[in-house]
Amino acid sequence: MNTRILAVALFSVALAEVASASTQASKQRLDAIWDAVDDRVAHQIDVWFDDGDYPKSIHMLDFEATYSPHDYDVVTNLGWMQENIEEWDAALNTYKTYWKNNPNDRDRALPEAQYLFGRKRYAEIPSLVEPVLNLKPHPNNYRILAHSYEKLKKLQDARRVWNLLIAIDPKDDTAKKNLSRVEKKIQAGK
Repeated sequence: MNTRILAVALFSVALAEVASASTQASKQRLDAIWDAVDDRVAHQIDVWFDDGDYPKSIHMLDFEATYSPHDYDVVTNLGWMQENIEEWDAALNTYKTYWKNNPNDRDRALPEAQYLFGRKRYAEIPSLVEPVLNLKPHPNNYRILAHSYEKLKKLQDARRVWNLLIAIDPKDDTAKKNLSRVEKKIQAGK
């Protein structure tokens, strides 16, 4: 089915339900409709992905991200698929849009930071990730930031970020090893 027609049909049904959603029963019915939509969309994406029809999968993920812009998994799946077919600008735009649309998500920087790190654009990562550290985001935010600082030869900043991560998770032995390596570089004057 043409995804544009599907989108129009689903939005029409949803709008009609929203207009009449004055009772709890109406809200439950609307939630059930959207759950069914999500299940159907996810199934169709899987079918197209398994068939190797990545452009259709991406198109459907883009549709899904349109009606679920706050769904981390949907947006990161879309960006990942865009990266897989080397639609670099589209993937970056997907991540930037997620950042903009989700100011209260403590992990909003992670998709874009991972993208930038993978593209070796280390200098862009600190201004993206530093502002979310006070929200205690996923540990990968700290890891990407610390590694980026190290690549940029900002070893004092790398040490600071490793220490922040270890303060949050004192059992993170990998972070401790990375901190030790950075401290040795600082001592060696590198």
